[in-house]
Amino acid sequence: MGSAVSFSRQSASSDDDSTGPGRAWDGRGTRLPRRRRWWLVTLAVVLAAIATYGNYALITSQDDRVDVLVLTREVRWGQPVAESDLGVAKVFPDQRLSFISASQRADTVGQVARGTLPAGTVLTPAQLGTELLPGPGERLLGLPVKPGNLPARGVAPGDLVQVSPAKDSAGNNDATQGSADMAKPLRARVVGVGPPDSTGAVTVDVVVGEDAARTATDLAGAPVVVVQLGPGA
Repeated sequence: MGSAVSFSRQSASSDDDSTGPGRAWDGRGTRLPRRRRWWLVTLAVVLAAIATYGNYALITSQDDRVDVLVLTREVRWGQPVAESDLGVAKVFPDQRLSFISASQRADTVGQVARGTLPAGTVLTPAQLGTELLPGPGERLLGLPVKPGNLPARGVAPGDLVQVSPAKDSAGNNDATQGSADMAKPLRARVVGVGPPDSTGAVTVDVVVGEDAARTATDLAGAPVVVVQLGPGA
């Protein structure tokens, strides 16, 4: 009998020890649920949010890129820029170029492309203008230019060029004779270059002043030589 009582006490003692520290029992021998410290969970969530925001603020403060205007589709020479043509991109500032800021979007809409600008072009003030070409008193004409009658690198919109009648193998002008103005070189501004045809010839669009309108008309249908002029020429 004594041994039975002793065994019962040992079992009870073993059960009590298995609860470990921090385990609570009510008066009837039922284990009470452990209390959860919800304020610790809330504090951990708040601290994680603060750390995330701090990292984001640190990264954005070190980003030196600026918002600039970029074309979402091609705009050809002489066409006005529409609202739907403009998008925004982030670029690093370039001291050599003056990009158009995204804040100038309203002022950019309606300006005219000074050359054909492909989609994805980051716009600069030099690429746009406020006036259509040709302007008042100017003439726009296309000049057929054979291979070898212009620089190998070609010419681009904005280039200042000198246009002269091409000569045949005998040294005579290919252009129609009878006009004294035909022998005079003509200065013009390139505004566009067409694709080469089957012979390799291209059509160069140029703008000339009103004083050269007659010569320009005579040269429009004749083979010409195009010479690119440097600054101050």
